[in-house]
Amino acid sequence: MKQYLTFGFLLAGFANILGVLGFSLGFQNELLNSYYPAVFSNFGLGMIIVWGMAYIAVSTEHPRASRLIFVFFLEKMVYVGTAVYFWFVMKPDFMMMWEESVLTTLFFIIYGINDLVFGLMFFYAWLQYRK
Repeated sequence: MKQYLTFGFLLAGFANILGVLGFSLGFQNELLNSYYPAVFSNFGLGMIIVWGMAYIAVSTEHPRASRLIFVFFLEKMVYVGTAVYFWFVMKPDFMMMWEESVLTTLFFIIYGINDLVFGLMFFYAWLQYRK
């Protein structure tokens, strides 16, 4: 089980780092900033990379880091909440976004789902190791 969770932590970290760098086009995609500046400013994107580094740093130590893993779960649920808010309260026009940038639209469609999946993995890991 530990090896699967180690892989999951690494995958979560690289998804954050490479996802941000790819979808933001190396911090050059101003549409991410403009559609949801409270969450996806360049500072916010940089912090997502830092979280990814934290997941990688803990990947081989997760059995001894149950409290930190729970923090990872909470952080992911915050991002799930921002996605739900974006989809259902801000109600973006995805068709207009698609015409403007397919890459940006894909990001806004999948980021909450991605965070939910990894958040549930962190929750599962916490359940396995909590003391």
